[in-house]
Amino acid sequence: MNRSKKLLLLCTAFLLIISCSSKKDVFVGDTVDIEDYKRPGNVVQYQWAFDTKPPSSRLDPRDFIPSNYHPNITFIPDVPGRYTVRLTMVTRDGSATHKNFIFDAEARPDYLADIEKQQEEAKKEAAVKDKKAEKAPPPPPKIVEVPKVVEKVVHKKETVTKTPNEWKTAPKPGQDPEDIEQEPAYFTKTRTEVIGDEKSAKKASAGTETSSGPEKTVPGDARYTLQVSSSTVRKYAEAFRDKLLDQGYDAFIQTAEVEGIKRYRIRVGYYSTYGAAKKARQEMLDTTDMEPWIDRIR
Repeated sequence: MNRSKKLLLLCTAFLLIISCSSKKDVFVGDTVDIEDYKRPGNVVQYQWAFDTKPPSSRLDPRDFIPSNYHPNITFIPDVPGRYTVRLTMVTRDGSATHKNFIFDAEARPDYLADIEKQQEEAKKEAAVKDKKAEKAPPPPPKIVEVPKVVEKVVHKKETVTKTPNEWKTAPKPGQDPEDIEQEPAYFTKTRTEVIGDEKSAKKASAGTETSSGPEKTVPGDARYTLQVSSSTVRKYAEAFRDKLLDQGYDAFIQTAEVEGIKRYRIRVGYYSTYGAAKKARQEMLDTTDMEPWIDRIR
């Protein structure tokens, strides 16, 4: 076998390896990163495109982040189904190599329904226990000893000591002793003693901590919301939110940190019960191509 045939076989094997497809399961709304793949060392151009996608999906190559010409890209599946992402790599000699990445996107499981059911059952059990407690005689009151608060005060005590002055100035010759100005009969010394400590009890100043909070104030009774999408790029999340606001939805963004990565979650509406959130989700499914899922707002 001559050298040209060996070289042709090596090139063919390399193209088969690099053009093979990889398959991965993801959820709708998750960020899909494509960066770990084999590539030739002399690539001068990258181009990404959707080879196949679900019929109801509105994604196109412009939705690749940062662009469809970058070596590593990110995209967010918007509906369930299979997404085949095709990468074309052009080398310096003008030859093109293709590689496919397959992702099966599934809708998130409706796990909150079971949680809501468990909470309702817990409330019923608590109500039964309360009725039994009403019939039973009340327990004797507990005697709680309140510790005495002793306030320590600083007392200052002054001690005055008088020491007799036994020394007197002698008169000069011819001087009358009564005309001599003598020192006081006693030397007075004052000493201050401190008894006790400073006040130990101090009133704590009542203050309220303030925090920046989420980007939008959440009503106090809100427990559920509809999550439409999520992104690691703030600009993409804000554009999606503004689009939903223009369509009349009460859209907002909530940030969260997942495995050390900051995510911007695009959400719609505030609901105090799971049933109200489920009804709103069904209305969105009936009137739009979006497939939101219910999540806790806190």
